[in-house]
Formats: sequence, C-alpha cells, structure tokens
Amino acid sequence: MKKYHLFAKKLHYVVSAGLFLALFSCSESEDVEPIEEILPPIVLSCDYFSEDRVLINDPQRPVDYVIECWTRVEGSLQIQPGVVIAFENHAGMLVDLDSKLFEIKGTAEEPVILTGTSQLKGHWKGLYFTEAHNQSNIIEHAIIEYAGSELLKSSSPALGGSVALRNVSSTTRQSLTLNHVEITNGGGYGLDLTTNANVSVSNLTITGNEEMPIKVAANKVHLLDQASTFAGNTEDVVNIVSNNHEIENMTVSWTKLDVPYLVDGRVHIKEDGHLTVEEGVEIQFQSGGYLQAAAHLPPYNVSLKILGTADNPVHLIAANGTNWGGIYYSFTQEDNRITHAIIENAKGDFPVGNLSNSGAIYMHANPRITVSNTTFTNLPNDAFYAYTGGSDAQPELPNLTRDNNTYTNLGGNELGWGNGRE
Repeated sequence: MKKYHLFAKKLHYVVSAGLFLALFSCSESEDVEPIEEILPPIVLSCDYFSEDRVLINDPQRPVDYVIECWTRVEGSLQIQPGVVIAFENHAGMLVDLDSKLFEIKGTAEEPVILTGTSQLKGHWKGLYFTEAHNQSNIIEHAIIEYAGSELLKSSSPALGGSVALRNVSSTTRQSLTLNHVEITNGGGYGLDLTTNANVSVSNLTITGNEEMPIKVAANKVHLLDQASTFAGNTEDVVNIVSNNHEIENMTVSWTKLDVPYLVDGRVHIKEDGHLTVEEGVEIQFQSGGYLQAAAHLPPYNVSLKILGTADNPVHLIAANGTNWGGIYYSFTQEDNRITHAIIENAKGDFPVGNLSNSGAIYMHANPRITVSNTTFTNLPNDAFYAYTGGSDAQPELPNLTRDNNTYTNLGGNELGWGNGRE
C-alpha cells in the first residue's frame, strides 16, 4: 500500500539523496542505483467525470489524483487497486450516473484510499449517491477517511456522514455493495443507510468518527454482520432512525454487534414481517422509541421474537435511563416469544394508538405471546398491559403464557388492563 501521507518527506529524501550522490561519488564509472522519480498528483477538473473514466494507480505518485470541488459523477467510473485520491476542503463526489457502473475495487494488499488534502477530521465532504441503479455498483477494499465536512443533503430528510445514499421514489432503487470498507476520522457520523436503496454490506470498519458510526433504517439493520466493527467513535451506537421503519415481507434477525443499538422512534413489524432479536443484543431506546408487531389485515402473519440465553440475555433499556415506549403486540397469532431478556424503564407510551402509561408489554386483540425467564425492572407502570376497552373486568388472556419471570421496582402491577389512555 502506498505511503501517500509521506509524499512531502519522500520528495525531500529524493532531492537530498541526489545531491549526496552527485557530491560524493567515488568514481564516475561507479554504478549508481537509479532513484525512482516521485511525481505530483494529477488535479482533476470539476467536469472530469461527465464521461466514462478509469482511474489507475501510478506507483510514482504517492497521491494519484486531487479533486478540488464537489464533482458530479455522470459517466461510469472504475477506480483500480492502489489508487489514492485526495480531496480539498468541502470537495467530494455526487454520484449521479443512473444505470452506469460505479466501481471502487481495491484489494487487501492495495486498497483504494479516499482521503483529504489535510488529515483533519471532516476536511472533505464525502460520497453522496443520488441516482446509482446498477446492481454491480461496489466499493470494496477501500479506505474513506477525513470526510464529513458538512451534510451531503441538507433538505429534509437531511443526510450526512462520509457516505450516504438518497431515498428515491422510482421503482428502480439505488444499489450499492460495501465490502471490506473502512470509514474513519469523519467529521460527523460514518455511514448513512437510512434510505430505501438496495444495499449489501459486510466486513465494515467504522471508527474514529466524531458522532456515531452508522445511521440505519430498521429494515436494513439485519445487513450488519459480526465481521464488522463499529467501536471507537465519539458515540458508539448503531442508530436505528425513524425513516423506513417498517419491517415487511421479510424474515430478519438483529445480531449482537460490538456496540449497542439505539432506536429513535417506532419500529413496526407488519404484514409478513418477522424479526428475531438474538442473544446478547443490547437495544437502547430514545423516549419515543418502541417495537410494534402488528398487522393491519388477516391472517396477521407477523412475529417478534426476543431470544436471549441465560449467559447472554437481551437487554432493552432507555437511553436516558428513565423511560422508553415498550413492546406492542396486536392480533398476531404467530410464535411470539420473549425469553432471557431484561426489560428496563419501559413506560408503556405508544404514539401509534395515543397510548400512555400502560405497560412494558402492551397487548391488543389477544395476541399469542410466551414470556419466560425475563426480568422486568425499574418500570414506571405495569409489566404487562391488556387492552379491554371500556371494561374493568380482568381479561382471561388465553394466548398469554408467563413462566419464571422476575419483577422488581414496578410502578404498577405485574398485569394491568384498561383502555391504555389513563
């Protein structure tokens, strides 16, 4: 891999070595090993990417190219292994090439490096994909560093980070594969996956950024793998945002990562959606955050499973240490299970039904749920709460199974019922 950051030192060394050899050679006939010439980078014009381009690695250039502006990539672009591109302050790439190919493809030995002309966090802007629909689009074995100088998209919904993809309303969604990509020393968060693009990610390293490593939509959390690392940022959480919050027509799992998840708002598991939260996962919730398993129409084929183990329980907790919404089940007759979990601070507030102060687990329309070996602690209200409308009678709840659960420091009861709007 090129030592691109040593360019000035290398140039000084070459000049000094040349003078030394000229002054102190023992003989004109003595063989002198030639010194490899060090060349400056090629400065690319702002309209350079209006046509198809291939960027190549020149071993004589510690930095191959410099980009000085916010350039629009409209032609296909292929960046070969070992290429180093340095971006001036607030420069970057707006990728708008429709179905043409965008390919940054390094190797483990010769990664592609996108860096700043100054090695300061947040020096250049980043990569922003607006129209990139080719299913072969890829960034592989690449280092993206010192980006995130400002938002990549300032209008609502704003998008930031060092790499982001825009939400598109057309039937053809954007597409991008990220494999063995390091995003580091950004001025904001690292990666934005909050939109509806078709994305594949693996072996990410996102560290050293000024905010959290990644913002991600609920329907893309399952893409994050345990081969990736997200630690070492100012705020070490995977932030699950409110955009694209529906898990629908998919069966997915949230696996344990090296940092907790942070849920901003509603995560809705709906028609033919099935979510499993795996052992050892920690999910923090903002005060308005909650999980909802509820379909709108029969056969109500949705499920939410929280499957910890005795050694690795799942921990659901408020980010502020005080309160979050809770877990909302409605109609579902699937195999919904919660086992070996710790549910803490859940207040029973669910904006979707104007519900407040109900319970950590809210049940509407007799959903099928089994809860076992779970600890309910530091709850402002009830642990379980069943909707009974205007009736004050205790419901029978034939589909609820509770076994070997623990309750400590409850503000209410183990089981409550009512209209949920008290």
